[in-house]
Amino acid sequence: MRAYYISILFIITAFVMHAQWSTDPNNNLIVGYGLDPHICSDSAGGCYFTYDYENIYYPRKLALERLDKYGYKPWGTLKQILGELPEQSHAEIIEDGESGVIVSYEDRFEDLPNTEQRVRLQRVDSSGNSLWGTTGVKVTLEEINHGKQQLVTDGNGGAVVGWVNTFDQYKVNRINSEGQRVWGDSGIMLTSGSNEQPIVIKAADGNYYLQAGTIIYRINQNGEILKQFSSTILGQPVPDPEGGVVVSGLVWTGMIPKLVAQRKDSLGNNLWQEPYVVIADSLYYINPRFNIQCNDGYYYYGWSGTKYGIVQVAQYQALRQDGSKLFPQGSVQISNNAPIGRPYIISSDSGRTIFVWNDATITSSTIAQMYDTLGNKLWNENGIVVSYPAIAYENTTDGQGGFITIGPINQFTIIAQQVNKYGYLGEIITSIPQEDQEIFPTEIILYQNYPNPFNSITNISYSIPKEGRIRIVLYNILGENLKTISDEYKSIGTYSISFNADNLPSGVYFYTLETDNQVLSKKLTILK
Repeated sequence: MRAYYISILFIITAFVMHAQWSTDPNNNLIVGYGLDPHICSDSAGGCYFTYDYENIYYPRKLALERLDKYGYKPWGTLKQILGELPEQSHAEIIEDGESGVIVSYEDRFEDLPNTEQRVRLQRVDSSGNSLWGTTGVKVTLEEINHGKQQLVTDGNGGAVVGWVNTFDQYKVNRINSEGQRVWGDSGIMLTSGSNEQPIVIKAADGNYYLQAGTIIYRINQNGEILKQFSSTILGQPVPDPEGGVVVSGLVWTGMIPKLVAQRKDSLGNNLWQEPYVVIADSLYYINPRFNIQCNDGYYYYGWSGTKYGIVQVAQYQALRQDGSKLFPQGSVQISNNAPIGRPYIISSDSGRTIFVWNDATITSSTIAQMYDTLGNKLWNENGIVVSYPAIAYENTTDGQGGFITIGPINQFTIIAQQVNKYGYLGEIITSIPQEDQEIFPTEIILYQNYPNPFNSITNISYSIPKEGRIRIVLYNILGENLKTISDEYKSIGTYSISFNADNLPSGVYFYTLETDNQVLSKKLTILK
């Protein structure tokens, strides 16, 4: 027999993978251990999320993980996002438009009082492969400190990112799908004099808006500044359907702030009443904040403020495209209890909007409620309890009218929960009864073997969305084919192989899943 002959015992069994999302708000799904989680959809019912791990202070490491729609991790263990310096942290995360994800982060070295800090981007596909090299790409080659970045998709697999440097200068660049700096190695200089995080959005006509301090810039795909105009309303801008922008923010009259908004066309002209539409004049004056989300042509606002004599009440209002209020009689009260911060807003099915908030009662919890455009509650009267204790830190749609929320508890434990559009925790909507449910994969997934590293036996699992010939092949670190573990025609489903490698020496190996038009690969390690 050849030297590379391997005696392998394997058993192939089809199995039904039931969702592992928790249905108990007291026992949510633990997805990681660290700080500062951020989340975005994976466009397949699941999500991507990042968090800082390993050290509380410095140097932190940055993890990227994926949860599929059933709450499982198709990549297995976390993927570390690398840079050139010791620390990577403070991530922002968006979809890349091609089922993958783009992560921006600060790459940092610290030797107080000296620091070095650079913004980098990394693109990762749905299988967990880094597409922009091992350490990502720099947004600028300027060797000065910069950070406070924000990014938005360019619609073609890349991103437009804005940042602030150590001289309080606002700059912007576009990184295309290949990881190239399209708008120059230094980026485009916009303005200076402030140190607030820039806000970048993509307009409905394919151009971009970047808010830098009190100035809003309109920029095209080639990096040309088409227009700039001042705005006294500072907050979160959102695009309108005609290439313009709706700017919303706070105006202070004494100690009590007003929440106001104005719609501007692509030339910066006001389209609503002058000087603005007042949405609320009763925001909770201690650290006033709000959220805005455009859904089905309405601009929804959620905040905490005074209503019916109660000082801190979660409430919402919506504006139509003409600036008129959806509820002219006044805001809709979401909860009788004081919230922690402001409600989060998530678009659901047509005419329905979800609000998620952290309740500040003694038994701190995360609550959610769905409303229609008449202000009717569509879930339980008091909303549904998502989590004890409160976790809502960031949220994303689940792609089926529900949402996924993520947040830390006990300082460093990160948990997540999925809620479907009917208000049920951890239940996946399919066209067949829940008791007879089988979960069918929507993409080819090769899971990380478990356990890994291992001594002699490990399990290799994979999912396929359509029938076809499937080969599982083992290679050594030199790329030499050691053994075809499996070569069969399989139906749609999820499968597992119990793999016995007693005759293999310790070392690193690779196993691949091969179809007629795709090859996926994972690394396994044997320790004896």
